[in-house]
Amino acid sequence: MENSNIVYFPLRNDNNHAARKSKTQSDPVFGRMLGKGLTDETMRNLFHKFSSPKDERQLRDRIIFLLASSTGLRAKELVNLRFSNLIKSPEGEILVKYVKKGGTYGFSVILKELISEVKEYHKFINVESDFFILSLKMKNRKNRNPLTTRGLQLIINEWNVMTASGRKIHPHSLRHTVAQKIFDNFGSIAAQKVLGHSSANTTSNYYTRPYFNAGSVLNWKNPDSMKVRISKKLPT
Repeated sequence: MENSNIVYFPLRNDNNHAARKSKTQSDPVFGRMLGKGLTDETMRNLFHKFSSPKDERQLRDRIIFLLASSTGLRAKELVNLRFSNLIKSPEGEILVKYVKKGGTYGFSVILKELISEVKEYHKFINVESDFFILSLKMKNRKNRNPLTTRGLQLIINEWNVMTASGRKIHPHSLRHTVAQKIFDNFGSIAAQKVLGHSSANTTSNYYTRPYFNAGSVLNWKNPDSMKVRISKKLPT
């Protein structure tokens, strides 16, 4: 026994344990964008806020809100929208072609009423431009320029509203709002097409809610809400 070797077996792999611990403390797989958009109430308030513009600044903000809240486009994509990129779908819908994040082309549906509003905006400021959204006229500048991504961010920041998670609004907040609403009502494929994601799985991971509100059937105070309607009689 003097020459025998004693072998020790570790109780656990510390590296694997740390990895498992880190994994359990990480963000959930689904619903990664939860709370990054605006609530329905905030969106309604913004819509009413911009419903009766009285000057160029208010009219510009209305156009920005309507475009962002109906297309879900990124800030860079919004400021580069042009009339020369408008085409019609086989069904007669108006589409706008834009350059996506990865450099490929995407298409977004633009409501006819919104195109008319953009034209009225240009008429109001007495400008003919290929770009949808323009900067305000400066005293030392004769011509207007297309709005920049940074300019768009500053404008939306000045709306002074918060996201559902309590953070200050920014252009991507409106994209998340559109994405969540479309995903909830039409599913991942529809949301993927609107957002321009390469995969519906990516969209699903971002916007699948990690919870479900079953309050309508878990109301113990009202017995009628607990009744389950059965179309066929159970066998006796």
